[in-house]
Amino acid sequence: MEQTMLFLVQSAADQVWSDLKKMAQSDDYIVIMGNAATHIPNAITATYYNIYCLRNEHNLLDDEIKSQIQAIDYAQFADLALKFKRCVSLK
Repeated sequence: MEQTMLFLVQSAADQVWSDLKKMAQSDDYIVIMGNAATHIPNAITATYYNIYCLRNEHNLLDDEIKSQIQAIDYAQFADLALKFKRCVSLK
């Protein structure tokens, strides 16, 4: 994971999703957190394949995209974060 980045998305604001599309590559990893789980544009799930959401917030996702976003617990999130040298937080 030397070349890929981890993006932590913590807001459902349109500007945050727009910023993500400008910065992230299709092979980057995205973790949806907090308020961001309430609104995820279809373009995000169509473009990115490594999308995760904390398990306790997974129920906030729209039913049609739940299968495209992997639920992880805090221990799995910590393991994932430790694999990256670069991380971007979008709030």
